[in-house]
Amino acid sequence: MSSIKLEDQTSMNDLNEIEFFLKLFPQDYDLIKKEDLVDFVGNPFTFIKSLEELNTPRTKEEGPVCECVGENTNKSLVLYFQSIINQGIELPIFINNKNQIMDGYHRVQAYHLLGREKIPYYRNKLWRNHGFCWKKGIEGRRRLRLKSW
Repeated sequence: MSSIKLEDQTSMNDLNEIEFFLKLFPQDYDLIKKEDLVDFVGNPFTFIKSLEELNTPRTKEEGPVCECVGENTNKSLVLYFQSIINQGIELPIFINNKNQIMDGYHRVQAYHLLGREKIPYYRNKLWRNHGFCWKKGIEGRRRLRLKSW
């Protein structure tokens, strides 16, 4: 799987929204049945029943969403991811050998609410690039960082 290196941030500044997500989430992924996902105790992963369950402001620990998402709520983030997915760009989640979601809670909920039975994923990646926006002018205020777990 390809990934973006920190030195590639300059080239990322010139991308439009779709190009940005294609580079951030390479389209070489596998699919997993959503019923095969588990939580960190080993129980079946819990999917939300309604988007309204996420209609709360994000906590300080979660951090703010990107300015292009709109309101600083988890609901807005899921709706934004759905808009990208509906343009044909897959936004894979990151899972470990036990099928536990390491990164991608909002993306998996976006797929679930779209009625997807299979979720795109990357397995056993130890890090990913995270934390900046595709819009010109915003990327200067939001730095690229590596996210690891």
